Amino acid sequence: MRLSSANDRCRLWRAAAPILLILLMPLPALGQDAKVRTLARDGLKLELAPIEPDAVRAFFLGRGFRADDAELLVRDGCMFRSAIGSQATGADAPPVTVALSRWRVTPESAPPRPPPTREDWEKTWAALQVSDDASVAFYWALFPTEQTFSANDYNWGMLTFGLPAGTRFALDVAWSAGGKDHTERLEDLACAK
Repeated sequence: MRLSSANDRCRLWRAAAPILLILLMPLPALGQDAKVRTLARDGLKLELAPIEPDAVRAFFLGRGFRADDAELLVRDGCMFRSAIGSQATGADAPPVTVALSRWRVTPESAPPRPPPTREDWEKTWAALQVSDDASVAFYWALFPTEQTFSANDYNWGMLTFGLPAGTRFALDVAWSAGGKDHTERLEDLACAK
């Protein structure tokens, strides 16, 4: 996605600024049963928590999505908030790269697959003829498909796992630090319902 004019950048800011509200919500706003999962090892620091359906619905309706499209995200998006970055604090620490294409989502009784990325959702929104403003807001709300972090770097964003509400699943997180690949399985995650 290329931003070629001041008007494009202004539209992006209007779409993306409210994302901070959902990412900074205290956990009770995400639901009393929200389970925060953390991982900190081999250079990576990660935090995940499911986002409750009402928060997903309200956020995307507020970004200009039609009700049916917001319900698609509630029903089949399996939205999580995330904070991902480098756990290192020293300037000499090796960079950490996260590529969502290397992650694997494994629902109960189903084969593993990568999570849907920004690019996957762009195709969905184009097929459904979602407005440009809404699809830009969604694009910038999602965690980037690939990102490299230096010491003290991190990013926030939503992750989608493309599963029905209430689905339990395992997530294989993959990253590299200083040229060495790492993986960790997070068991018993659950999409909000």
